[in-house]
Amino acid sequence: MANKKAQRLIELGLHPVLLGSRGDDLKRPLLKGWQTAVYTPKDVSNWPAGNNIGIRCGWQREAWALLVFDFDEEANRIFPYWLQQTAPLIPEPLVVVTSGRGYHVYFYTDKAYPGGTLAGKYGEASPPANGRKRLFKFIETLGEGRQVVTAGSRHPSGHRYRFRSQGTYADIPYLSAEKYQQLVTLSRCFDRRPKQRQRDTTVQRKQPNGRFPDFDNCLTYARRFLNSPEQMERNGDIRFLGYGGFMVTANGRGWYSFSEETGGGLSELIAWHQALVGEGAC
Repeated sequence: MANKKAQRLIELGLHPVLLGSRGDDLKRPLLKGWQTAVYTPKDVSNWPAGNNIGIRCGWQREAWALLVFDFDEEANRIFPYWLQQTAPLIPEPLVVVTSGRGYHVYFYTDKAYPGGTLAGKYGEASPPANGRKRLFKFIETLGEGRQVVTAGSRHPSGHRYRFRSQGTYADIPYLSAEKYQQLVTLSRCFDRRPKQRQRDTTVQRKQPNGRFPDFDNCLTYARRFLNSPEQMERNGDIRFLGYGGFMVTANGRGWYSFSEETGGGLSELIAWHQALVGEGAC
């Protein structure tokens, strides 16, 4: 039952997230403020038993942060080789969950890392989307502001998320900052995106403080450049219609595209938008 699963996650010091029960909602948070909410066993005991459950990435209860390496497109080709190369770096058994299509690899870190796409390629969308290129994501990290669907939950494809290894959520290994950088470098070896991208002249360079002028979050950027009708979801997230399930989180700090299964923060949104309008496409 979903509520029992959420209660077990709380016992392990993890933050559960209530997801939907059908279609794309199987991977979508339902409750407003899930990015920062701390639920008690009593809270989750009332969650519907038929719904999927996720885990909020980033900081957890025991002063550790959760980071997940997510393998999606061409996972059956890429993941075995990545796993082989990882063995000398991470001596502990890995906690791996598969959806039948891709793989999730779980780590604890002492820093809440942001998520981002580490490897992928641009290619034609299917069906064609007015000549736009689609980002086929190979490897992505799910970090602060993101959530990951748990083992035992259902994938929209009909498969179940299952533990691939003997390890469970009680066995998630620790990843040092040095090992994190090594895994990021390894993952980027699979990247097939163009190394040099033509810049969108409508997007200004970052200021010295790392921010983009005129854009303090994803919501202000999306409203300026997507020029699309908006619809507020039950959890407070904002959907921009006409972009294949493109959502901006209620706090404006993150975004997600359900059609392309990618997302991140402001810098990832700008890169994604540039690809949509033809900048940096293969």
